Amino acid sequence: MNTTFVQQNQSDRLLLFFHGWGMDPGIFQHWEQAGFDVLVAWDYRQLTALPPLARYREIRLLAWSLGVWVAAVTELPPLSQAIAVNGTLQPIDPESGIQPEIFQGTIDHWLDEQARERFQQRVIGPKSAGRNSRRTETSGMGFLRQPEDQRDELLALQHYISKEPVAGNIYQRALISGRDRIFSPEIQRRFWKNLGIPCIARPDAAHFPFAEIRSWQELWHLE
Repeated sequence: MNTTFVQQNQSDRLLLFFHGWGMDPGIFQHWEQAGFDVLVAWDYRQLTALPPLARYREIRLLAWSLGVWVAAVTELPPLSQAIAVNGTLQPIDPESGIQPEIFQGTIDHWLDEQARERFQQRVIGPKSAGRNSRRTETSGMGFLRQPEDQRDELLALQHYISKEPVAGNIYQRALISGRDRIFSPEIQRRFWKNLGIPCIARPDAAHFPFAEIRSWQELWHLE
């Protein structure tokens, strides 16, 4: 995986963010500075180790979409908090994640431009009229990456998940968007309820719930 410090403030606190499949850290380039360091993990074509993080006295984890599973199978330092956002620990499964045939269909059709555009709209939901909405739709969500790279990443994740289809739980809370068109909100609620994990609903949010957020402080307190 790639890891990118998008903020380094010489803090002893860290927000560790596991991005979703096909994404990049670009959306965070214009976010306001925070009083802690921020490390983004992304591009899971190879599931490599995180950089050394022993100097941090406090590490909070936020993982989104397929990053929920990736974070759970990654060797992590001790965490003070871990929150899953719009994903499960069993991401390719008809009862607990994405339908396997839909997952395969995304791989098969990803190099078709119209198919990618339809997928983007499912991820971000209706176009926002809010500030900087166009920038949000076109950058930082992996859409500046090469489609071949994104397809290869999804193929790699399919392979990795087939080897470990159910990851062990590391999360204390789950955030669920009511308008998620990638991971069914009902499936997410049922999955986390069966593990005894409290769920926090964001009824009007899409699968990508960060479009109207412009600071790491907002994301830190997203719950």
